[in-house]
Amino acid sequence: MKIPVVALIAWLAACALSPAQTPTAKLPPPPALPPESAQFDFWIGEWEVTAKNGKVVGHSRIEKIANGWGLLENWESPGSPGKSINAWNPAKKCWQQFWVGSGGSVLELTGGLAADGNMVISGPSPGPAGRTTLNRITYTPNSDGTVRQHWEISTDDGASWNTAFDGLYHHRRS
Repeated sequence: MKIPVVALIAWLAACALSPAQTPTAKLPPPPALPPESAQFDFWIGEWEVTAKNGKVVGHSRIEKIANGWGLLENWESPGSPGKSINAWNPAKKCWQQFWVGSGGSVLELTGGLAADGNMVISGPSPGPAGRTTLNRITYTPNSDGTVRQHWEISTDDGASWNTAFDGLYHHRRS
């Protein structure tokens, strides 16, 4: 019995395009989250952010990502939106934040939960005239449900600190 070449080509193409009939291997369950991964949960939510004078300076949405292993910050402010990814790094036993702003600013900070319940992260960044600027950001969960973010910078190796940003996060009403 002769099979026409066209029929053979059609049969081979159909076999090549049909899904494989091999069973799908089950993936192992993801590792359990360490307790430290919940230390920054007080920052999760939809926020309106005000300056010390009460003026709204921006809005932020903080959400869990990557099966609870990280937090994504979506910061919206006129002229200076940005995003950060925050995660507990079990290998380094610290929190890490990677921030990128719309103007190309980048910060890489590390730290952790202090004894007083504040999250404190810090790290260097390029400063004016080629000098290093130290950054320290403290997140304070307040009893009224607000969160204070106090960002300080030092251009003298930590001998003195100046406030770069001091915002109060208020839960947005639906």
